[in-house]
Amino acid sequence: MIIEKKLQNLKEIFYSYISAIEESLQKKELTDEFFLIDLKEFDNEVIKTLALYHPQGEFLREAVAYLKTTSFLAKIKKSVKAFIKKYDIKNAKIDALYQNALSSITTLKLAIKSENIEDAYSTIISYEKIADELYKELVLEIKKSENIEEILKILNIAKKLERISDSAKTIAKYMLFAQEGMDL
Repeated sequence: MIIEKKLQNLKEIFYSYISAIEESLQKKELTDEFFLIDLKEFDNEVIKTLALYHPQGEFLREAVAYLKTTSFLAKIKKSVKAFIKKYDIKNAKIDALYQNALSSITTLKLAIKSENIEDAYSTIISYEKIADELYKELVLEIKKSENIEEILKILNIAKKLERISDSAKTIAKYMLFAQEGMDL
């Protein structure tokens, strides 16, 4: 069926974008593949698939899920870029937030590839809760500092990392919707 091939192509593109983000995050540098992420073009491909191939039922859910996730993928891309450009702080909580964000992205990538999104979703929810707690702990920790510039820099980086886990959770939720058709 042609719609299945089109959706498989969208999945492969989506997977390559998540992989490029993961690689940049792992290396803490913006890779060539990172700069090739074109979410506007991806949206256009999803819309073209919807318009030309009239998917029904589960196929429609999958196409809509991709369409809904691009804004969250854009947030992750922006957060990764900002983190990499500003990362030069030695802080255990920042390092923990970084590892947590990377784990969220890696889990999401593996779930997309294996189509085992249900287990991954609960794992990503755990990562997101951990990120929230780490962020709160970091805010309490740096309140003691008197260097406002340093506080703002740490909070900015921490928020970017926390958003990665949060956006990964939302993307996983849409992928679960595509797979199971549960309520959003």
